[in-house]
Amino acid sequence: MTVDAGEAGKSRDATTAAMLDAAEHLFAERGFTAVSVRDIARRAGVSHALVHRYLGSKEEVYRAVLERNEDVMRAAAGDTEDLDVALSLMVREGLANRRSYLRLIAHSALHGLPYETTIGRFRGAERLVELAESKAAAATSPRPDALEPRLVIAAIVAIYLGWASLEPWLVKATGLEDLDEATLAAGLERIILGIADTNVPGDDG
Repeated sequence: MTVDAGEAGKSRDATTAAMLDAAEHLFAERGFTAVSVRDIARRAGVSHALVHRYLGSKEEVYRAVLERNEDVMRAAAGDTEDLDVALSLMVREGLANRRSYLRLIAHSALHGLPYETTIGRFRGAERLVELAESKAAAATSPRPDALEPRLVIAAIVAIYLGWASLEPWLVKATGLEDLDEATLAAGLERIILGIADTNVPGDDG
């Protein structure tokens, strides 16, 4: 029995996606150092040899997980030149569909995984920095106390990752159990946009 090349390609793509899904959830739950290739294989229902064959080492699997999600996060903002729009779109994408990825990033950072082990370029964050710097540079009446745009974006990313990682704890700690998920997400978005508008002022704000 012969297997059509197209079908074989689909099967490999599906298997690779299952491996990456398994790796993402495990890394988010346990952190990079506590997860092995065998753990990923077991969660995906394949042999560890197949993980190595399709994706390589654990470090390469980790980078593939980051790359896949980062592509989606950057794509969420599209081609907008508006910082607020880009922030809104990325915040919504992350909270709606990429929470395990955001937790994975936070877990990695908090547990000492060197930045150099990552993909090295987070295109979503880079795009936000570009837009913030462009907005600040275009202001006809720049504020003398204006903050460095990169610092503002760094603070926003920290809040965003922190919320995505700690939301259940934060909700209980601050008595927010009466608010539904949509209200919480909308409120976080408003807070992030408020930080951006206050600290990266342009001619529109």
